[in-house]
Amino acid sequence: MREFNQLGLAIVLAGYGMSAVAAVEDAGHINLGPVEMTPMASAGIGYDDNVYREGEGDLADKGSTVYKLNAEAEFKAQTGLSTYAATLAARNTSYSSQSDANFTDVGVKGDIHQEFNSRNRLDAKFDFGRYHDAGSTVNGDIDKATPEYDKTQGSLKYGFGSLEALMRADLFGSYDKKNYNAGGQDRKTTEYGATGYYQFMPKTSALVEIKERKLDYTQQQNAAYDITSYLVGLNWEATAKSNGYAKLGRRYRDATGTERQGYTGWEVGVSYLPVDYSLIQLSTTRDYGLESDNPAEADFTQGITTRLTWRHQWTGKIVTRANYSYSDEKIQGSTGITKKDRSVNQLGLAVDWNIKRNIKVSASWQHTNRDEADKNGFTDAEDYKRNYYMLTGTIAL
Repeated sequence: MREFNQLGLAIVLAGYGMSAVAAVEDAGHINLGPVEMTPMASAGIGYDDNVYREGEGDLADKGSTVYKLNAEAEFKAQTGLSTYAATLAARNTSYSSQSDANFTDVGVKGDIHQEFNSRNRLDAKFDFGRYHDAGSTVNGDIDKATPEYDKTQGSLKYGFGSLEALMRADLFGSYDKKNYNAGGQDRKTTEYGATGYYQFMPKTSALVEIKERKLDYTQQQNAAYDITSYLVGLNWEATAKSNGYAKLGRRYRDATGTERQGYTGWEVGVSYLPVDYSLIQLSTTRDYGLESDNPAEADFTQGITTRLTWRHQWTGKIVTRANYSYSDEKIQGSTGITKKDRSVNQLGLAVDWNIKRNIKVSASWQHTNRDEADKNGFTDAEDYKRNYYMLTGTIAL
């Protein structure tokens, strides 16, 4: 399967959230000329033992029964190797004993893959809608409403050169803008870069990658931050059952009015298919992040994040999913002094039962354990633990 062997898929699956509602196994569709439409709906009930993700104070450990109702319609078209897809969705989340946190997300997402010829291809994605920051509040226990924002997001990747050619290149860029109604800081994030590949063995290529991420708080003066990466590495498909990539290089961070900082970073990912019905993936990244909660401060995170996922199909109807992630970060100010140490452990387990072709029942559990340690009295630590249980039924046409 050509799509499975593409290395980008490994990271997408490795970061797949256990709370997402998996699509039904073989949904039907309505033919609208060259377009196929698939309507889908789901309902879920569960329990969240820490709705506001707080470890102390009036909002700490506030638990509630959770109800979810989702409705969506997916539109697909295909011409040769080119595919076009868009999904309209409305998702409601309600809490029985924390009704202030209720919210409804509405949006449209799209995914386009255009094959011009064997040497030129384009991938594009977009996401427009009104969404909410689940787990946050507008103003603590004074206003516990979930912050609402309008989102405009898009990304492009242009590939030049045959995938089997000696040399090829990818150019990529993305744009993500969030405008908050209340309780958040308006921001826009952009990323752009290029990756060049040199195939020196039939299944192995050397690569060079340069990319830059920028975060700009549109309502704050002197609140724009950059992260630039220069990486070299390998991209390989060792066998039909495994593939991976490894990148190593220097990363630099800049903020308005501050000194430039730099250190060594990496990106590594491996995908392994021991048997046709079992997929294991491991990825690890050492990178800078942006401490977006504090736009008035030039705060960055610096740390390592590791993710492990396992998807196993036990029978034709039963599939289990498991993931684990661990991040170890330092929250640093503009001068590079560490303000806090933070570690986050996340574990997720889920089982999907395909009752019929178009009906699925899923049960999932997520556990999060976040530990922070203040350094030299800079700021308060924000520790919390959270368990989230959900039982979901999904039906398609």
